[in-house]
Amino acid sequence: MIKDILVFLENNLFAIITAVIAIIALFQTHVQIKISNKQFLFDKRLDKYLLAKGLLELYKDNKKLLDYNSCPDDKAIIVDYQFINLTNNNYLKDVTRIINEPKNNDFKNAFLVKIEELKKLSTEIKFLFPNKSGQLLGNFIMKYQNILMELYKYQIISDLINDDKIPRKNKLSYIDLQKEYGELKHRYRLYGAINDLKKSYYEVLEKKAINKIEKSIKL
Repeated sequence: MIKDILVFLENNLFAIITAVIAIIALFQTHVQIKISNKQFLFDKRLDKYLLAKGLLELYKDNKKLLDYNSCPDDKAIIVDYQFINLTNNNYLKDVTRIINEPKNNDFKNAFLVKIEELKKLSTEIKFLFPNKSGQLLGNFIMKYQNILMELYKYQIISDLINDDKIPRKNKLSYIDLQKEYGELKHRYRLYGAINDLKKSYYEVLEKKAINKIEKSIKL
């Protein structure tokens, strides 16, 4: 029996060695693929996390600018300064100009592209960090893009009122123009977006979402 085994090994030694080498190579390839996938996931998570954290820091530094409680309803509110500060980082800097030239098509297209990027980022965060912390951070990003959109929309209405070119027998007061252009509707939508963003921000803080996400970003 042993003699037969030895004869078999001798006759098939090359094939056996080849098979062993192939198995080892296959195992090494599997390990390498696993490492590469892990590295890719790490890089992806880190990249999206840094973008999201940048938005959190921007809001933290500028949230007081969004306090319109002392602004009476019969006076226009200022939104350009707020928009400029809320887009004051490397990721959003290319869309800042839209607030001063809301009718510029090139600026508008760039702004809308960035809005879609933020929506995508919100979804990616939720998939990359499939837990409560990821949901909270993703929601914050969605609220952030919404505040930028509402500030932009309000600026358009404000410009229309200030540059009212409709032929009239008598010049209308701001309150009359406000009613005609539906300024209050846009104002309250902006206020709602501000409250939603504030609530989302503090949920991220209270649940320590950032700390938990940082711990999950590891090779």
